[in-house]
Amino acid sequence: MRANRARVLAALGRPLADQVEASQVHGNQTAVVDAAHRGHNIPGVDVLITRDPRVVLAMHCADCVPVLLADPVHSAVAAVHAGWRGTAAGAAAATVAAMTRSCGSRPADLVVAIGPAIGPCCYEVDAPVFERFAAWPWRAQVFTSSPSGRWMLDLWAANHRQLVEAGVRPDAVTVAGLCSAHLPALFFSHRRDGTTGRMAAHIAVR
Repeated sequence: MRANRARVLAALGRPLADQVEASQVHGNQTAVVDAAHRGHNIPGVDVLITRDPRVVLAMHCADCVPVLLADPVHSAVAAVHAGWRGTAAGAAAATVAAMTRSCGSRPADLVVAIGPAIGPCCYEVDAPVFERFAAWPWRAQVFTSSPSGRWMLDLWAANHRQLVEAGVRPDAVTVAGLCSAHLPALFFSHRRDGTTGRMAAHIAVR
């Protein structure tokens, strides 16, 4: 695992020692990091933010949604791990708010990428998950009923709507639209395989 992570960083022209990871506890807590955090895993958070070009932020997912944000005006970046719990808790919106507080970012200046994750074609969830989204006014637009009496959840759309509600311009959000569970030749998927590896999402200030 460490060797693969080193290969990814090398492809970016960076040493593995520059990487900062989050413990990814399926919540909405954020942390602002700098060079002092290089090589560390930050406990209790699913969001990392930095303005320090010496840092590479990393998230690792196998169905959960990686969300990468950049503020080209203030040279700030963020990486978000948003599974269904983090999405329901507003991790993406919390990131926009934290970047505004800590970096002076304006939501309208942000550029966002929503990476490969389990898609609405494959993500069937039960009533407790459906109820956890009750506070979001757009819930009906991201759930569709399934033949089993459960729901299919569109995490891509849920995060997109959350970001737009937080002030990000709709045309500044790019959704990869690639389902991790549906494309076994390309992606790991916990829902599909159970025990599996992880994909990496990285972002850094140039």
